[in-house]
Amino acid sequence: MLFFSSFVRICALTTMLVIGSVTTTNASEPQTNQTVSKSVRIRTVTPDFAVAPQLNLSDIQRAAAKGYTRIINNRPDGEGGSDQPASAALARAAKEAGIEYLYIPFRSGHVTEDAFEQTKLAFADHAGKTVSFCRSGTRAITIWAMAQSALGTMSPEETIRAARQAGYDLGRKRAQLNALAADQAATE
Repeated sequence: MLFFSSFVRICALTTMLVIGSVTTTNASEPQTNQTVSKSVRIRTVTPDFAVAPQLNLSDIQRAAAKGYTRIINNRPDGEGGSDQPASAALARAAKEAGIEYLYIPFRSGHVTEDAFEQTKLAFADHAGKTVSFCRSGTRAITIWAMAQSALGTMSPEETIRAARQAGYDLGRKRAQLNALAADQAATE
């Protein structure tokens, strides 16, 4: 059973991110890198979770003012060139704003087992509001949905519906999210 459980998880991770990235349902989603002077739109997914494209230093303070208590950065340093703030600078800004900052980077389409496990742990033990970001928000919402399904805190259908309301279409990930949920249910 343990072998099957691990096999299902590995297949789900691989399939979800090798097949292709999730599409966004909002054509106005920023497709270029955000500079430090521009503010980004934080999209509410649930009352305690939101996603955003690349946050800049001023967005950290804005997130704190909106009641967010943690920021998760899923974007590797340097991916966006010189316009992308370094994780260390974002971590300093978060500390100054009184927000917890987690750096869980992975390349688009390549979720690692480590990033998945760190994300599950992050959502399993945090009661406050979280905003996760990457280049467009797609990576962040996809790994969040995976974690919710694997933890059993939301059903795959609930994550798909919440993502759709925030402007992201996770419908193509339904089978993989169901596999993660089934794996979690089997371990109970």
